[in-house]
Amino acid sequence: MARKPNPAKRARAAEVMRLLEDEYGPFHWEPRYDPASELVYTILSQHTSDVNSHRAFRNLMDTFGSLEAVSRAEVAEIEDAIKTAGLFRVKAPRIKAVLERVRDEVGSFDLSFLGEMPLDEAKAWLRRLDGVGPKTAAIILCFSLGMPAMPVDTHIFRVSKRLGLIGPKVNADQAHDILEPMVEPGEVFAFHLYLINHGRRVCKAQRPRCGECVIAEGCPSRPGARRGAGRRDGPRSARNAGISPAV
Repeated sequence: MARKPNPAKRARAAEVMRLLEDEYGPFHWEPRYDPASELVYTILSQHTSDVNSHRAFRNLMDTFGSLEAVSRAEVAEIEDAIKTAGLFRVKAPRIKAVLERVRDEVGSFDLSFLGEMPLDEAKAWLRRLDGVGPKTAAIILCFSLGMPAMPVDTHIFRVSKRLGLIGPKVNADQAHDILEPMVEPGEVFAFHLYLINHGRRVCKAQRPRCGECVIAEGCPSRPGARRGAGRRDGPRSARNAGISPAV
C-alpha cells in the first residue's frame, strides 16, 4: 500500500514536477497497448533497448498474429521471433508461461477488468504472475490503463534519491509505493516521464550535468548549486522525443 509522504517531500515533488514540466512537458496519457500486450512487451523490453524491444514485439505479433497463437506456440518458435530483444532463451518461456496462466485464469487475454479494480488489488493480481514485479505491474497499469501506478526504473530511482524524495535505505521495489502519493493521481504518468527524461539526459549516473539542471537549486546532492548555472539548451529537445516508459 502506498505510504503517505510528509508535507515537505510532497511540496518538493510538486516543485520538481513544475520545473520539469517546463523543461520536458507536457505529456498527455494515451494507451500504448492493451494490458496483455503491454505485459508481453514489458517482458521483451527487460535489459534491452527501446528499439530492439519494439522490433521484437512487432515481429512476434507479425509472426503469430495474436496472443492466443503465441501462447500455443512452441518455445523455440517464440525464441526465433524475439531474438532482437536479447536474452530470448529466457524471455520466450517466460512469455509463453505467463500467457498460458492468463488464458487459464481469465479465459481470454482481455485484462481490461484490472482498470475497474482498486489500484492495490490490480497490482496484487498482476504480481501473482511469474516474473511480474512492482515495476512491470506499474507499467501495465499506468501505460495501458491510465491508472496512477508509478513505474520506477534505474533513472527514476537515482534521481529520486539524489533529490531526497526517497531515503538512502529505500530499495527500488519500495520506491514505487513511496513516490506514487507524492503527486496527484492524474499526474503520476507525467511525473514518471519527467523523471525518466531528466535521469537519462541530465542527472546521469556518471558525471551528472548539474550545471544544466533546472532542479539543482535545493538538491541535497549538490549543496549550494545555482539553478541554471552554465545551463545549455540540450534537455529542451527531449520535449517531443517520444521517451519510452521505464522498463
